[in-house]
Amino acid sequence: MKKIAIICTALLLFGFTETKAQGILDKIDRASDKADRAGRTADKTKNTGDKILGFFGKKKDGASSGTKTTVKISGVDFAGLKTLNEKLQSAKGIESTKMKYSASGSSITLYHAGSTTDILKSLQKSAPDIFAEKNIDGMDDGEISIKLK
Repeated sequence: MKKIAIICTALLLFGFTETKAQGILDKIDRASDKADRAGRTADKTKNTGDKILGFFGKKKDGASSGTKTTVKISGVDFAGLKTLNEKLQSAKGIESTKMKYSASGSSITLYHAGSTTDILKSLQKSAPDIFAEKNIDGMDDGEISIKLK
């Protein structure tokens, strides 16, 4: 009889502890579900925002929307390079420019629409003294070399 009483007491005691543990696990499960729902809501909100921004047409970066051509220039000082960069920015078809100066050889990276040949024709119109055929040292797809004397 004592054994039965001890077993019943043990079952009641462990049953109560197990019930508490189950309650804690349920709370953890509910918190996890809330976090999942919040994540899904955030994803839906982002997708909706992207769709709305798609109507307005995002402004594209020069690197992603056009062609990149590097104009390598040797024999130019900083003032001349800066003046050339300003002329190139206003040339037809050029979206943006990035200038790098070095005494040994400078470069201007152009982001533009069309091919390198097309942009060279436009550059010859905007800066004919620099992009004259006698100054062109070489031309390849995405690269124009200029040597000024």
